[in-house]
Amino acid sequence: MQAEIICIGNELLTGLVENSNAGYISRRLWSRGIAVREQRVVPDSIAAIVEALKESLRRSEAVICIGGLGPTDDDLTREAVAELLRRPLQLHREWLQHLEQFFARRGRPMPAANRKQALVVEGSRLLFNPRGTAPGAIIPAGERRWLILLPGPPEEMAPMFEEEILPFLEARREEGKWLSRLVRTAGCGESELEEKVKRSGLPGGVDLSYVARGGEVLLQLKSCAEDAAERLENAAARLRKELGRYVYGEGEQTLAGAVAALFMERGLTLAAAESCSGGLLADSITNIPGSSLFFKGSLVTYSNEAKEKLLGVAAALLEREGAVSEPVALAMARGARERLNASVGAAITGIAGPGSDASGKPVGLVYIAAAGPWGERCLRLDLPGTRRAIKERAVQALLTLLWRMMRTEEP
Repeated sequence: MQAEIICIGNELLTGLVENSNAGYISRRLWSRGIAVREQRVVPDSIAAIVEALKESLRRSEAVICIGGLGPTDDDLTREAVAELLRRPLQLHREWLQHLEQFFARRGRPMPAANRKQALVVEGSRLLFNPRGTAPGAIIPAGERRWLILLPGPPEEMAPMFEEEILPFLEARREEGKWLSRLVRTAGCGESELEEKVKRSGLPGGVDLSYVARGGEVLLQLKSCAEDAAERLENAAARLRKELGRYVYGEGEQTLAGAVAALFMERGLTLAAAESCSGGLLADSITNIPGSSLFFKGSLVTYSNEAKEKLLGVAAALLEREGAVSEPVALAMARGARERLNASVGAAITGIAGPGSDASGKPVGLVYIAAAGPWGERCLRLDLPGTRRAIKERAVQALLTLLWRMMRTEEP
């Protein structure tokens, strides 16, 4: 089975809304052995939607449309599907009643515009949406062809996709499928990593894709051979052996999650001091369920005054070395560890840009440091990219440093 994803909305084309839905659905489909042939974004236009649907239905069994199911005049997905299939829109009285109750529970009358959300294409299987006003739908569109309509808001789309669409598609997938496996690495550049991968000699019938993301590189292995699972396991084992210290996990594991697992496994605690990252390290860590078991907190000491008062960094040291320096990064890590009574202290200080500070040091200069029972480490980084990219890469680098130190390896 092959699937295609069509995301609908002018707001996606103008960049007003980030298109995260397509990536989410693609990952979930590939994880179940369903290949995604193409993704595309089309405007709020019946003609554009119809054209995209026609092309996708010629090539793939499942066409998943996201968005355009709202109550406003620019929500046109239902109308486009009705025109394509030459089927009328019918009033779904049960959903209309749900809409009226939805608004009544909020103490408001239902706007007349929402009535259109109770219109469904003839022959549709309506998908209940307890989280919003737009139902989804599964619509037969020919022999072994289905159109699937999903609401645009991710908090409504994702549960509907997991509960309704994945089981539906898996039940209709014929024998033979793509399998995929993700190996996650950190601390090694993409080109250097490729040289190492070539030395590993992957088995035949396995495709490999590289995805560089800041300081991480994801390696996606894919196979549709009869013994795909065995080939992927063999390939992953060769990668783990060849790449060794750079592999931090597989599948949905994140770098922050790998660090968290090591801290919890060893019964250690972590405290952070952040300057240029502005709390981004703490955000990454606290996104991990159970992080309260090991994470004491983060002190965002953006100014020199805050570094002195909250972390105990000496004013003379700041004056002599500057806030962006190895001695100050180490002092910040020690200060966080001491002030929050943690096993390990970690720190980030740097210049994220777009311009330098009074010191004249270059944009992208970052120092990361960690202090713990095994000793202290500090690394100088010269990071490229925008202000946001530098912050994200600094956090990735510090997580990598912590991960390696926790595994008693040199950074």
